[in-house]
Amino acid sequence: MNTITCTKCGETIEIDKALEGQIEARVLAAERHKHDEEVAKMRAEQEATIAKERAAASELANKQLAGEKELLRKQAEADLELEKKKIIQDAENQQRRASQEQEALIKRLQDDADSAKEDNKKLREDLSKLMDELRASQKARDNAELEAKKKMAEEEAKIRDEVQKTADEKQRLNLAAKEKTITDLQKALDDAQRKAAQGSQQLQGEILELDLEEALAQNFRDDEISPIAKGVNGADISHTVKSQSGIECGVILWEIKRTKNWTDSWIPKLKGDLRSAKANIPVIISEVLPKQLESDMGYVDGVWVVKPKLAIILATLLRKNLLDIKRQEVRAANQDENAAALYTFVTSHEFSQQIESMVETYQEMTAQVTKERVAYEKLWAQRDKQAQKLLLSTANIVGSMQGHIGASSMPKIKGLELGEGEL
Repeated sequence: MNTITCTKCGETIEIDKALEGQIEARVLAAERHKHDEEVAKMRAEQEATIAKERAAASELANKQLAGEKELLRKQAEADLELEKKKIIQDAENQQRRASQEQEALIKRLQDDADSAKEDNKKLREDLSKLMDELRASQKARDNAELEAKKKMAEEEAKIRDEVQKTADEKQRLNLAAKEKTITDLQKALDDAQRKAAQGSQQLQGEILELDLEEALAQNFRDDEISPIAKGVNGADISHTVKSQSGIECGVILWEIKRTKNWTDSWIPKLKGDLRSAKANIPVIISEVLPKQLESDMGYVDGVWVVKPKLAIILATLLRKNLLDIKRQEVRAANQDENAAALYTFVTSHEFSQQIESMVETYQEMTAQVTKERVAYEKLWAQRDKQAQKLLLSTANIVGSMQGHIGASSMPKIKGLELGEGEL
């Protein structure tokens, strides 16, 4: 046995025991330092992994849940954050317990080493056992971390599925509500149209008659517009044409028909009414015309036939010719032949062709105006759609940028923000 004597106290010290104590102290210190470094490294790696998972989950949620799913996304993130905090807390608790157990084990070994002073073999066995326990603890922590990640991924998938299902169901309900509204409106419109179509033709004829009376009175204020009473044989409206000086120039007899089919007997009946009323020009207004007419107005067997939309145009032309005839009669007083010639001209086929030509010119001008209006409205609709598409694209870009960097980090853009009280 090798010994040395202390120069200060004179005590004899065994060299082997002194070295043994120093070795034990150094080994324990090295193991403790290594353990602390491993624990710190594990904590840093775990925090980095959790932070990375948190960032990835947040980015994925931001990309998938946009627009009207924003409220659900926030709720999902909140639930996910709570679950992550719970998992992190559980992992930290497990790590803390493991560290406490390891520290207790190291302290127990230190106490045993100090008290028992076992030999190097016993110390090596204890150190080997400690390393085994440390490796087992590391493996347990790795398994716990993998289990936490797996659980976190399952929770994220579950939350995403629930959010998607909720959003899909909400969208389905919205579409169903809109479809039901459209169906109800279409049904109400069909019912209204059916009821309107089932209304009496007499009432519809009376309405058209009142409209014609009002239109004639407004357009020809010098004339006398007299409705013929119901139940009295004759036409519907007697239109006495007068000059500005109040001289009667002739009478236009208006007959209004509101049926789905044309009846040839209307013409001789109105001609008889014309003779009874001592009028000058008979006119039938009807949506349906004789088959021989190729336009919306024509002269059939001495009777003018016209659709309602051209009634005022025809009245203007007939009135003008009655005024012209009256002027000719005044100029050629006592010249019955001239008056008869003019009347013959007014009732001739040539005159009717001239009137039809004027009406056709009017219809062509109206068709051209309608065509130009449709073209411009189509162009305006295209430009409006393009403007809406541009605005929507801009809103999507701004929303995507706000989702990546945060809405509070970007200035508010006028026109893309809701005003107070609009939400």
